[in-house]
Amino acid sequence: MKKTTILYYSKFILLLALTSNAQNDEASTYDKIWDKVNLYENEENSLISKFWLTGRLQGEYHSFDNDVSGDDHDDYDWRRFRFGLKATLFGDITLHSEADLGLKNQGKPLYNNLTDTYFSWSTENGMKFKLGKQSTPFTLDGSTSSKKLHTLERSKIASNIWFGQEYFPGISVSGSKNEVDYFGGFYSSDNAPEFDHAFKYGKFGILSVGKDYGENFNLEKSYLRADLMVQDDDEMKYKDWNAAYSFVTKWENNDWYFWTDLSFADRKNGDVWGLQLMPFYDITDKTQVIFCYTHLDSSGDDQLKASRWESRLPQDPKVGKGDDLTEYFFGLNHFFYGHKLKWQNGLQYTELNQADSSKEYEGWGFTTAFRISW
Repeated sequence: MKKTTILYYSKFILLLALTSNAQNDEASTYDKIWDKVNLYENEENSLISKFWLTGRLQGEYHSFDNDVSGDDHDDYDWRRFRFGLKATLFGDITLHSEADLGLKNQGKPLYNNLTDTYFSWSTENGMKFKLGKQSTPFTLDGSTSSKKLHTLERSKIASNIWFGQEYFPGISVSGSKNEVDYFGGFYSSDNAPEFDHAFKYGKFGILSVGKDYGENFNLEKSYLRADLMVQDDDEMKYKDWNAAYSFVTKWENNDWYFWTDLSFADRKNGDVWGLQLMPFYDITDKTQVIFCYTHLDSSGDDQLKASRWESRLPQDPKVGKGDDLTEYFFGLNHFFYGHKLKWQNGLQYTELNQADSSKEYEGWGFTTAFRISW
């Protein structure tokens, strides 16, 4: 990585820190800045009562090495840049459309694909219907927006058991009844940039139920959720599985949090299961420390892969997958304006092994990143 890039990034982080300190005397400054995305609001207008901008900008520096091959890599990367709009129509209908944009290669191409592009409608009893291209919530990190992740990337469970691709055309319904949260969705498995391939490939469905048992355990929160994914045929384009299951818990009390994920995938070439344990603690109302342990095991050959940066190290294209995967993650987050403006840092150690215990990957990785969303 060039020294000028490192210097630029360091200055940016320093500016954020100074800006954060200034907020002690004027806590509403961030509110005033983020309020600028609201372009129009008039509750008396029955056609369009609100119109505002949405998006996220995520940039980071990363450094990874593979002790097995001797490869290493470090660079600065624009991880995500998305921009779009939301509008409230006819009182209770929401239109949301957002696009993934590219900042690499001088923004060529600038447009990559649509992400959220849907209509949603909420009833008086809280039931919400959504039609269009939308996020498919499944597993702990797979059901968490990239804007609100406590780690730098989604877990290895998300990249090996969840879809990897987040947005699919479909229809979903969600809500809560008798303190039980429910979700159901039916989707096309295509991964086209827009809607032109919708339902040309396999179809899949997601069912999810969850409930907070905090009062039973004398905790602020004790949320338990079960997820089920099934597909109706063998034409699913994005994964070679038949069904997948996930059991998620979120335990919270005072400044302590403990989130878990136990997931299982019934794949054509062998089963995969994964366990994620993620305790974290708020040192202050802005600073947080986090640890995450993730382990996956496969009964088939070469079904597990390392995540984004490990897999991009120079290596023989025939290798890079294994049967046993373990990761230890240590993180430090600072929230300048909640999840809307935050600085995240992570150090991780990863091992990826074959069935004969030979190693495909073993090494450390470091990432420091800023995350902005509106």
